[in-house]
Amino acid sequence: MEKLQIEASPREKGRKAREIRKQGLIPAVVYNHGQTQEISVSRKELHRIFSHGVSESTLIEMNLSGKTETVFVKEFQVHPVSEEILHVDFYRVTYGEKIRTHIPLHLVGKAIGVVEGGVLETFLHEVEVEILPKDLMPAIEVDVTNLKIGDALHVDDLKLPESAKVLTEGNPIICHVSHTPKARAEEGAGAEAETEAEGAEAAPSES
Repeated sequence: MEKLQIEASPREKGRKAREIRKQGLIPAVVYNHGQTQEISVSRKELHRIFSHGVSESTLIEMNLSGKTETVFVKEFQVHPVSEEILHVDFYRVTYGEKIRTHIPLHLVGKAIGVVEGGVLETFLHEVEVEILPKDLMPAIEVDVTNLKIGDALHVDDLKLPESAKVLTEGNPIICHVSHTPKARAEEGAGAEAETEAEGAEAAPSES
């Protein structure tokens, strides 16, 4: 998987975040195994990185003090009004060592049930996994093509690399093909009418 690249520089201790931002930089940290280093990155470069739809499953090559490291964005803070990025936490990757992260789910295909008039409902948009960096992917593709009305896909149905272990609890539903609201209403009305008819047949006749 192709990695994005970004330049970073060590941050002087004691410098205020506001002062750093005035210079077109964003305060950040890079950490792993309890060790944290304060850094700063270019606002322009960070926006370029985020324009690619960065998630925890996106590996980034960071050039820090002349050394290239592989990282991914673990958390970031944005301004509630301007939505400008205020701070970023990068996690330093160690190859050969599993990382714990969230991977988005990407539904592909058109379900048979949808073609037949059903509706595809999505309940889960990402899963938490433990995985080797070499097997990390931007998203997990979930093929819904063979789903008929009433069918569902669960987390256990996902096709993952051998090194991946799903940490999301239970076996939640990812998506489900259901009847349209109109069809459900008609089905409910039909069942109600049938119940009333059965009740009328069971009622004793007056002599």
